[in-house]
Amino acid sequence: MTIALAGSGLAGAVATAGTAQAAAKGCYVTASSAKLRSKPSTSSTAVGIAYRGNRCSEKDVVIRGNHFWYRVKMTTGNARGKTGWIRDDLLHTSADDTGTCIPEDASCHS
Repeated sequence: MTIALAGSGLAGAVATAGTAQAAAKGCYVTASSAKLRSKPSTSSTAVGIAYRGNRCSEKDVVIRGNHFWYRVKMTTGNARGKTGWIRDDLLHTSADDTGTCIPEDASCHS
């Protein structure tokens, strides 16, 4: 997976995930509906619509303005098999599951 950082002064910066992280990660739609876009922009063509609870796999991510956009492949629902871009505020992604470990939390240090 490649993370391209565009906008907010971060243009041109690219981070590449390691081999262990390169496998597709799971995600699901949290909004009542979300349009799958052909490009990471609300003005791009919709290639499908996914609904709350529909599952997907993350393929790529970019930053546009104040949002992350995820390129996903839908794995359930009416858009199953379609690939497109969905904005971060409409999805639950693996990034949402990344917690911060504080020294006082013994469960983080097992």
